[in-house]
Amino acid sequence: MQRSGKKMKEQINDLVSVIIPAFNRQKTIETAVNSVLSQTYRNFEILVVDDGSKDKTEEVIKKIQQREPRIKYLKHPTNRGAQAARNTGIHAAKGIWIAFLDSDDCWLKDSLEMRLQLAREKQVDVVHSDCFLLKDEKNPMKLFGVPPFEGFIYENLLKQPGPVFPSLLVKKNALEKIEYLDEHLKSYQEWDTAIRLSKYYNFAFYPKPTFIYDCRNSDTISKDNLRDVQGYEQIIKKFQKEILRYAGYTALANHYLILSIKYYNLKMNKRCIECFLKSFIIMPFNLNLIFSLMKKIFRSG
Repeated sequence: MQRSGKKMKEQINDLVSVIIPAFNRQKTIETAVNSVLSQTYRNFEILVVDDGSKDKTEEVIKKIQQREPRIKYLKHPTNRGAQAARNTGIHAAKGIWIAFLDSDDCWLKDSLEMRLQLAREKQVDVVHSDCFLLKDEKNPMKLFGVPPFEGFIYENLLKQPGPVFPSLLVKKNALEKIEYLDEHLKSYQEWDTAIRLSKYYNFAFYPKPTFIYDCRNSDTISKDNLRDVQGYEQIIKKFQKEILRYAGYTALANHYLILSIKYYNLKMNKRCIECFLKSFIIMPFNLNLIFSLMKKIFRSG
């Protein structure tokens, strides 16, 4: 895809509402906001939703607001979670498009431009992309490897996770169609959101990275293995009927095998066995899945 900023301005001038949930992010929020302010696509508003921070996050944002009127600051009196903060931003957004950015990540400069251009070319309401993964200062960034799902991807997403929030560009009316984001999930919120969007809308995938996924912070949710497995199980239970109908018994059995491995790694043996038995009951004669589990357990051990 050839990039042309001038052509882009002639074709698309839709307002994009960029939603950044934040909780105690005084050290990283300015970098995140500045990555939006440096975008090659200029017609956007930024909604920073402070989810009850106790540090100087508010002070940092209000200082930036003095030089940048496109920033709106919204604050929850108590901590309600990132999904609630995103929903607050969606409700307050004035843009046709919604884009998400986590407060410890940052976009590459042409992130909005490339995704908007792809949305126009493909005539879709949802776009996602790959990203760079930053684990520590010693090692160079590498591709995260987001699955390149596009088109009607409902079945794909019932089998495995896909898009991540900072790469999602979504029409606001699409989020209204699915009645906003589920605030009760412990993790895998973007997986849930993508599944529900994919039931009604085609996706487009931009194969190059559009943001940097920063995993250096100790409170990154993906490092909380218990919340990870609990969220995964919430997703499987929530969409169990749909998984069986559209992806089949093998897909559901595989999910419970994955849960079994996750619980095994947490040394939660009872839950490990329970999930393994569920998988076996669903597909009792699928020896390949059972051997796969045993191999993964031995490797992780």
